[in-house]
Amino acid sequence: MKTFLVALLGSGIAAVPALAEFSFNTYGRITGLYGYTDAEKRFEDIDSKQNATGDFEAGFEARYDFNDDYAFSLNLDLMGGIDHEMKNYNQGAWGEEAYAILDSPYGRLMGGQTFNVAKQFHVGAPSYGPLKVNDSDIVDFIRNPNWKRTSKEAYFATLNSTDINTDGVAPKISYITPEFYNTMLGISYIPDAYNRRGLINKDAKYAKKDGYAAAVYNSLDLGFADMTSSAGYAEFHDNDKEISLGLNLARGNWNIGGSWRKTYIDGEDTPLALRTKKDLPELFDNYREGRAWDIGIGYEFGPYRASLSYLNSKAENTRNYDQIVILSNSFQLNKYVDLFAIGSYAKFRGADRELENNNQGYAFVTGASLNF
Repeated sequence: MKTFLVALLGSGIAAVPALAEFSFNTYGRITGLYGYTDAEKRFEDIDSKQNATGDFEAGFEARYDFNDDYAFSLNLDLMGGIDHEMKNYNQGAWGEEAYAILDSPYGRLMGGQTFNVAKQFHVGAPSYGPLKVNDSDIVDFIRNPNWKRTSKEAYFATLNSTDINTDGVAPKISYITPEFYNTMLGISYIPDAYNRRGLINKDAKYAKKDGYAAAVYNSLDLGFADMTSSAGYAEFHDNDKEISLGLNLARGNWNIGGSWRKTYIDGEDTPLALRTKKDLPELFDNYREGRAWDIGIGYEFGPYRASLSYLNSKAENTRNYDQIVILSNSFQLNKYVDLFAIGSYAKFRGADRELENNNQGYAFVTGASLNF
């Protein structure tokens, strides 16, 4: 697979004119958050009242611009987290994304550790700041029993996002067409869908199977507002089929948007919650039959950004259910420092009524990012 990628990208480079310009770009960000959790009385012993987390990101790009039409880049993004409830990165507490991009008049070709095109194109509820409403880090402050990811296993009884994120940044090849009539099409092929940033448990029968995703993105000036929309479809072999739709309207400093996602099993897909080892819990792959939707409104004025967003996620066959509301405020103090003030409410319902399988409460979070 790696040999094929190198050959494919190399053939693309050979087809373009001689090198015109080389550039090397870097970026970095360090974020620290502190939160106070006010859980409903019966859940007070589940969450710590005070929590703090840290994150870092660093990116490196080596880029060759052959001329105005052709460019090739090698990219490496590094990230890590401290004191997170969910180990969201490729290696648990830290991760990497290494990938190559070839741009030409015929579109964009990407190879390596990237998100699939359906996630890249995804449009939905505006959600600013570091917590987000999709794949939300609010679970660092209000624990969600429906979502568990450690360095060793994954358990998702419900969907954690309205974008198609099942394969995370598993290595893949993606192609995106040039824009035509304000529209772009894309397709991704994923030879091995398992990745720690995705939803798949490494011990599932279908973990090493392949898959693909296809998506469309459109932007349109309606006169009274600018509209962007997206649609995505994915098949992960022996796992599930997935559909996502999204829409956003922007006018002046305001924008409003929402999206929807559905997962389902049919045909010869592996039956739901199949145990491959005795220690795998029931419902570890319950996300494969579920739905999620979000809606939100955002406002931007100079260095200030605010959003109010809502996520609703439910399993089709069990009582597992999530609700998250996030009011996020961010202020760019200068080009190096961003400040955050966030309020959130969450309600998580598990497969039964046992205390440890449910949770509900508020979280108030503040923090800052240092950009360099």
